[in-house]
Amino acid sequence: MLMILAFLGGCRSESGDSATRAAQNAAPPDLDTVAAQASSLRQPVFVLVAESGLSREDDRACRLLEALAAKGRLGNVVPVVLDLSVSRNRATAARFHVTNTPVLLGLSPRGLIVTRDERAITKELVHNRIGEVAQRGRELEGKLALLEGAIGKGGNDAAAQLGLADFLLAQSNAREAISQLEAVAHNEAADSGLRVRAWVELARAHFWIMEAEKGRHEANDLIAILGPKSRDACAGGNLVLGRQEANAGRVAMAQREFGAAIAAAPKSVYAKQAAEALAKLPGEAR
Repeated sequence: MLMILAFLGGCRSESGDSATRAAQNAAPPDLDTVAAQASSLRQPVFVLVAESGLSREDDRACRLLEALAAKGRLGNVVPVVLDLSVSRNRATAARFHVTNTPVLLGLSPRGLIVTRDERAITKELVHNRIGEVAQRGRELEGKLALLEGAIGKGGNDAAAQLGLADFLLAQSNAREAISQLEAVAHNEAADSGLRVRAWVELARAHFWIMEAEKGRHEANDLIAILGPKSRDACAGGNLVLGRQEANAGRVAMAQREFGAAIAAAPKSVYAKQAAEALAKLPGEAR
């Protein structure tokens, strides 16, 4: 087994002894490094995102994973505790779009998100997820290998790259999809429709992993670069910007951007989504 427990900032121990405090204050291992080592050994990974001291559920989940790891009850799964009470871990957790804790994620050896459970993390749940991550992880990684193998073989890498990105996005692996989306969005030789779709998803992916400025930058670049020749580009860019403003509670700005998306390409899928989102805004803003 790779390790008993990788504490990325580690949940705080109730004992408070000096050795424990020293271990918790030490520089934590990097999650990408842990994942790479697990992948080389073909081991799944459980990532528990919790904030020690925030709630009973967070503390119980931390103690549970620690106890199961210490007793060897996790099989070959590499358990990682990502404690948000340590500020440096918040940026790492952003890739998983964690808005409430605790969250337990089951990753395949190559990092595909196979399962995601929030709040009630129990021993029975963890045991069930061990088998599920192993079985479904193998299936998903088989599909991943096929999609990766298609790139460079069919004569249309943009379509193949977007297919791989779509697969990753379906697993909520937005961070891993970004490189494929960038390749298509910024490929001037690619089909315009593929570029627009990739660029919209690229902006969305950055917003999903809490990189708001990058998301806005990509959405605005989409409008500026492809917008003069593609009304869908204007619609898609404004849709993404509007959704971000709506999520942030800036209703008036969201209203304007949804309106711009609808006006740019009224019959597009982006206009339809903008109209649906606009209808959900608070009534007084409309």
